[in-house]
Parts: sequence; structure tokens; C-alpha cells
Amino acid sequence: MPSRTAPSPTTRQALEGMGVTPLEERAYRLLLRHEGLSSAELARRLALTTRQVAGVLRTLGDKGMASHTPDRPPRYFAAPPGVAIETLIATSQRDEEQRQRRARAAIATLAAAGTGGVVRDERLVEILSPSATAQLFVQMHRTVREELLSLTRRPMLVSNVDEPDHLLFEALARGVRCRALIDSDLLTMPGWTEHMRDNAARGEECRIAAALPFKLVIADRRMAIIPLDLRQPGGPVLLVRPSSLLDALCEIFDMLWRAATPYTVAPDDGASSRDALLSLLTSGLNDKAIQLELGISHRTLARRISALMKELGAATRCQLGFLAAQRAAARR
Repeated sequence: MPSRTAPSPTTRQALEGMGVTPLEERAYRLLLRHEGLSSAELARRLALTTRQVAGVLRTLGDKGMASHTPDRPPRYFAAPPGVAIETLIATSQRDEEQRQRRARAAIATLAAAGTGGVVRDERLVEILSPSATAQLFVQMHRTVREELLSLTRRPMLVSNVDEPDHLLFEALARGVRCRALIDSDLLTMPGWTEHMRDNAARGEECRIAAALPFKLVIADRRMAIIPLDLRQPGGPVLLVRPSSLLDALCEIFDMLWRAATPYTVAPDDGASSRDALLSLLTSGLNDKAIQLELGISHRTLARRISALMKELGAATRCQLGFLAAQRAAARR
């Protein structure tokens, strides 16, 4: 019989961000509730073939989330959530270091292209003035058909955080998948959490990165604009058309996206302050951004976090979010 446990969106996003698939999560949850299952019993409960469940169990073992006895047939046990999450974090950090090395190599290629003569080829790239950039920014949003990608960091060049992003909303209404990577530094800027919440509520997928190397907008992976000097907000912007340079920019976005923290919309005003705090913590917001979002002081925030950790028996803030989401799902 398939498992009836429905993981919360917060838990699913957190685990997927560390490479755990929904099927692996289902299997792990079953092993938490039913210790010592055989692979045949697990396959029956998950409605999978023996071969499929063998692959899942092998992967859970590789990720440090499950172990088995030497019996024949072996019996499987889930690692305690605290142990499993710390193992996943360590693995994720190693993978992130590798992704950063690849990203730096790609950025070096980008820099070399920008200084080596690609700019002279107008079929591939073009230098835009501030007015031309503003016009193209609007055109990209109005003509994009499938996917709009962006790296957003200071300084803000076109968009106004105090106004609804109508161009984005129009693209979302047409069914365009819009993904935004937000530099964590922006979360301290007044109005940014509200801006992100409004956009996410409309369907934009947001993730938070510790730091972004540059600003970027890509439309349908066929056109990109990238400011050349962030120290000059009104400076020149590079337009990149289909080329190896554009492919490199798309690859950099994908690597940064995989490593970033998903942002989830905090509960509405009718939800408890406890639920609102948990939602913000698991979205990756820093303390200052959470204080602005909830309208509380640093001391009050520290007290609430300490109380939650004590209530759920969490040793770290990461474990706090994981345990809270797991307990909420178990009650369903």
C-alpha cells in the first residue's frame, strides 16, 4: 500500500535542495515509522518493483540516510533525522565547492570573451546604452515564451521594489516559468521581503544565494543582458545572443540555482507567529530580514528561535526547520 504521508512543501524543497528525490523521501519516512522493513516490504508499501526499491535503498545508504542489518534478507533502518540532515549538509557543502570551482572557471571564460574580441562581432554581442537597456528589458519580458531567468543584486537598475512588477506578472499570466535568484544582501533592503512575497504568490520561483557575482536577465535561453560595471548603475550593458558565451551564462545560472536556498511564502496574517517564523527560517532569510518581515527586535527573534529549538529538540537551526516540517507532515 503506498504511503499516505504527504510531505510539506517546505520539507520537500529543503530536501530536494540537498539532492533527495521525492521517492527517496517517501522511503525514508516509511523507515522512520516502521523500523526493520525488508526491501520486499518496503516495495509493497511504496507500490514499487523490487528492482526500483533496491535502487532507492542503495541511494539512501550512499547519502547516509539509511542502514541495514547483515541478515538475509537484510532489514533496513532510517538514520535519526539529526544525523541524516548533518550528513546531507556535509555532502551538499562538498558538492557546492565543486560547483563553485566550475562556476569560477566559466566566469574566467566569460571575462576572457569580454576582453578578447567577441564584442566586435555584432551578430553575437552588442553594447547597449541605458535607454536601450530599459527598452530591451521591457521587450524581453513581453516577448518571452517559455522561461525567464534572473540574477538580482545591488545596485537596482530598472525595477522599482516599491511598485508591483507588472511586466513579470504579465509573463507569469502567459504561462512563462520565471525563476529569480536573489542576493541575500537585498533581504536587508526595506521592502524586499514584501516584494519577493508578492512575486512568489503570483508564481515566480525565488531562491536566495549567499552572494551573486553579477546581475543577469536571460529570456528563453536565446538572449541575455548583463551590466558590465556594477559600480556604474547607468553604465554600459552587454546584450548576448545565441553563442558559447550565452551557453556559459545559462550554465552559471543553473549551478547557482542548484546551490541556492528556496524561498517559501510566509503564512498570512491569520497564521500563528510560530508558523510564520518557521516558514521564514526554512526559506533561508537571515535574522535581519526576518526581523523586518515580522516587525520584531533582535532580542525577541533570538528568544523565539531558542524556544522553538527547545520545543522540538533541535541542536541547530537547520535541524529545527527539518524537524518542524516533519512533525507537521506526520500530523496530517
